[in-house]
Amino acid sequence: MTDPQTPAPLPPIGILRRLVCILYESMLLLAVLMLAALGITLLTGITEESPLFPLFTLLILCVAFLYFGGFWTRGGVSLAMQTWRIQLVGRRGQTVTWMHAMRRFLTALLQWVVILAGIQAWRTGLWPVALGVLAVVGGGLIWSWRHPQKLMLHDLLSDTRLVRLPDHKKKGV
Repeated sequence: MTDPQTPAPLPPIGILRRLVCILYESMLLLAVLMLAALGITLLTGITEESPLFPLFTLLILCVAFLYFGGFWTRGGVSLAMQTWRIQLVGRRGQTVTWMHAMRRFLTALLQWVVILAGIQAWRTGLWPVALGVLAVVGGGLIWSWRHPQKLMLHDLLSDTRLVRLPDHKKKGV
């Protein structure tokens, strides 16, 4: 018998909802990073030729981490996640900490670097490398699709998971 006071566990999100949210989130993040880059460039006059350009790149990555980490540690919902009714929680449903956020961000960043390296390999004619990356990424997506909790690598390594929030109920007028 279940306790009526205990809410039902939230279901995991599917791969399609995850990918559409990533697309929306990337547009929002791009706007934030463009504003940050504009501000830093106007303040410092930094260019790609500057010896401090790697520091600029690191600063932009820190802005991206603060963007995600701020949302993830304060309710687990960014604007895009709110739109798609997604929440990031710890594996056991607890609030996400800054350490969870850092592990998730760094793992996801590494995954994107691998994907971009695969695209670059394809563009330069390194077909075996590109096909290897495609096989790994495709295998990861299939594995996530088949996993009972729909977890991806960055979910597993950061001890977090994405859950679907209940839909808003329409109130009678």
